[in-house]
Amino acid sequence: MADNNLESRFKTGMLVLMMFLMLVATLHFYFSVQDVIGTWFEYEYRSIFRAIFSFVVIVVCIYLIRFHIISRG
Repeated sequence: MADNNLESRFKTGMLVLMMFLMLVATLHFYFSVQDVIGTWFEYEYRSIFRAIFSFVVIVVCIYLIRFHIISRG
């Protein structure tokens, strides 16, 4: 019983650690893309491309959340 509890806590801890690392990597990627948009596109079009990129990120997040909720339900 104690081994199972220890293994469960280890798996939970690893999941939390991986989720934190994924959050950091995602934030870094998001801000790097914002910098790339600022470099590649003219000043007049930067806000349009940033809005499109942000919209795509929101859509993907909503899809992943819905997929996660539906798979649990």
